[in-house]
Amino acid sequence: MGNLLFSPSGRINSNEFMKGATFLVLVTFVLGLLPIISLALGLLQIVTFVFIWCWIVLWVKRYHDGGKSGWMCLLPIIVYLVVVSIASVLVSGMFVDADAAAAATEAATEAAEAGDIAAVFKLALSGGGGVTKMGVFATAAVGAAVSYGIAFLFNNMIKGDEHENQYGPNGSAANAFD
Repeated sequence: MGNLLFSPSGRINSNEFMKGATFLVLVTFVLGLLPIISLALGLLQIVTFVFIWCWIVLWVKRYHDGGKSGWMCLLPIIVYLVVVSIASVLVSGMFVDADAAAAATEAATEAAEAGDIAAVFKLALSGGGGVTKMGVFATAAVGAAVSYGIAFLFNNMIKGDEHENQYGPNGSAANAFD
C-alpha cells in the first residue's frame, strides 16, 4: 500500500485507483468522527493533511495511466474543494445549536476584548461552537461521499493506455502494492 499511496512514479489502473481511494475515504471519514469521542482526539484530524499527498499521488498515477500529465490531478482536487466547501457549509449549518453558538461567540468576543488570547484558544478548542455530534457525523459523511463520488467520476473519465507510455508500463501490469 505504501508505493500506491506515497510514490508518484508509475501508473495505476482504474481498479487500483479505486482501492486506494476507498482506503483514503474510509480513513478520513473515521478521523472526521473523532471529535464526537473527544475534542482532543479531534485534533488528530491534522493527520488528514498527510492524506492530501496520498490523493495527489493517486491522481498523478491515474492520469499517467491515461498518458496525461500529473498536473491534471489539480482538476479533481479543485472540484473536490469547491463541492465539499459548499456542502459542508450547508450541512453543518443544519446541525448547529444556535444558543450554544451564540454563547461561545459572546464568550470569545469578551475574551478577545479583554486581551485574553489564551481564553480565546481555550474556547476554540473546547468545541463550544454549537456544532452537535450529529453535525460532526453529517459533515464527515458528506466529505466521504463527495470524495468517493469525485474519485469515481473522474476515474471513469480517464481512459488508460493499453500499452507502455512515457510514464511506464501498463497500469494493470505494474504492481502498485510493492
